[in-house]
Amino acid sequence: MAKFKIFIDSTGDLPKDLRDQYDIDYCPMVVTVDDKEVVASLDYDQGYSLKQFYDVMREGRRIFTSQVPDHVFVEKFTAALKEGFDVLYIGCSSKLSASVLAGEKVAQGLREQFPDRKVVAFDSKISCYGQGEMAICASKMRQEGKSLDEVVAWLEENKFRFNQFATVDSLSYLKRAGRVSATSAFFGNIFGVKPILISDCEGQNLAIEKCKGTKNSLLYLVKATLEAGEDLTGKTIYIGHADALQAAEFVKAEILKLAPQVQTYIGPIGPIVGASTGPGTIGVYVFGKEVTVNKQA
Repeated sequence: MAKFKIFIDSTGDLPKDLRDQYDIDYCPMVVTVDDKEVVASLDYDQGYSLKQFYDVMREGRRIFTSQVPDHVFVEKFTAALKEGFDVLYIGCSSKLSASVLAGEKVAQGLREQFPDRKVVAFDSKISCYGQGEMAICASKMRQEGKSLDEVVAWLEENKFRFNQFATVDSLSYLKRAGRVSATSAFFGNIFGVKPILISDCEGQNLAIEKCKGTKNSLLYLVKATLEAGEDLTGKTIYIGHADALQAAEFVKAEILKLAPQVQTYIGPIGPIVGASTGPGTIGVYVFGKEVTVNKQA
């Protein structure tokens, strides 16, 4: 049975400890700050620390993002293929980034060069730790001896069971980046109101609820996550934060009060997702009920 390498991109948001634990690599995107291009490192070790990156946004300076360059896909995938591995790239939702489409284009060319190997570019229909958790699930199945085809079939069947519940300080970042509809952005720009966003079954960000104040929005995330998680025994709930560790710890504590049987993981939101959502963002991710909502607010 052919072995395969697993890749995500800079929206997959898995820190180094998880990437190492599950043998997952990533294809970095690019951010531009003050006309300077920087690799969108998930480890915040390419010019900006986590706090410095979000301070740029707090200061009102614009950060631009770019998809994975073609040459990065070529270099990463070719190296794996030459070592005798197949390739599974789990990319950001095609509704949010063109990277998975670019990855597929590169994959088509590599299939011709390596006719005995498989190269799959999979549209996760989500981003952040939802996308990253897909890669973790794929890694666990690989460890169990599942083939690439079996893993891809499972991902296709279950991709909408990766649930996202997030809140942001302002939807203006998402609106400016084109990552949420104008009507949804207005929904979240009322003074003192915190919007709740999901990733819908089209892979788009959708504002579904509004909460008065930060604490209420965080409690809503907890409630919605636990309801979506179904049987939580043995599951891990992932909590991502955009330089908002205290809020993430609060969410963790509230989750464990109600569901002490679950595992939790807190990690930073990476620079690509963070540039679109803004500082203060909290996202909670759980595998559970299938997402069926697809109507923009």
